[in-house]
Amino acid sequence: MTVLPDSENGYLLNYEDQEKRRMNMQHDLIKTYMGKLILAPLPFDTPNLRVLDSGTFNGLWLEDASTLLKSPTLIGADVSPTAFPANPPPNTEFHVQSISDPWPTEWRDSFDLVHQKLVIACLPPDEGRQALYRLIELAKPGTGWVQFTEGSLEHLTPEQRKQYPVLARFQTLVAEMLPHFRWNPRPGKLVRQWLEEYGLEEVQEKVMEIPIGAGNKDPKLGEMAKQNMLEVVSNFRTAATRLPDGTGIKAEDFDPILRDIKVEFETVGGILRFNTVWGRRP
Repeated sequence: MTVLPDSENGYLLNYEDQEKRRMNMQHDLIKTYMGKLILAPLPFDTPNLRVLDSGTFNGLWLEDASTLLKSPTLIGADVSPTAFPANPPPNTEFHVQSISDPWPTEWRDSFDLVHQKLVIACLPPDEGRQALYRLIELAKPGTGWVQFTEGSLEHLTPEQRKQYPVLARFQTLVAEMLPHFRWNPRPGKLVRQWLEEYGLEEVQEKVMEIPIGAGNKDPKLGEMAKQNMLEVVSNFRTAATRLPDGTGIKAEDFDPILRDIKVEFETVGGILRFNTVWGRRP
């Protein structure tokens, strides 16, 4: 999950080095559990494919994609240019673009792959669906693919809520908080439905469960997931300081969670869940 939006540059939290490290770590975690970076069946041997990464942040996904494709044209877009690389790699360009705004007309029907990860939560469901539809229309008709990865809060099963009670408390609190920012707390559960309703063909989905801390058989991956989540909890505490009056939620509500969830991760564990959905534009 990314940082929350503000009215000026689209982000509530600053692009500090710690947040950049967290985003890179999150990218590596998701890529590991996906098994590969691109699940859509692109013609990888075809040269000059045109690829868009919406919500690109610092372009790390594009950097990885460049190693899989032959002489591609890679375009990254984000609401803020703050994390854009000062010296973009060859065949790579970056643009400031909000997913809520119309995309450049000349980009329509032009991409072999349109990719986005952990962005659509920043809009209410109806607006998020329309934002995805605008992205779909950037893909080439008949041959262009889209691939979207999103998460959801309150993803724990009843059994998992008993096993990870502090994580369950955190998810419940954030799910109550996000609508006050006009965010969607459960986009991962909706993306496949939206793509099928649009009429995409060959729609498929991969659900990734990432064990946190002690619950992960790989200590390195478990530690990465733990550190990522501890920073996420801290970020949401900061976000809560900007809630409007009358919500009934205070930043201090996160303090016992931040204390207890570290112990839970280190002794019992936890679960992150992400949904990656891909499909071809008809």
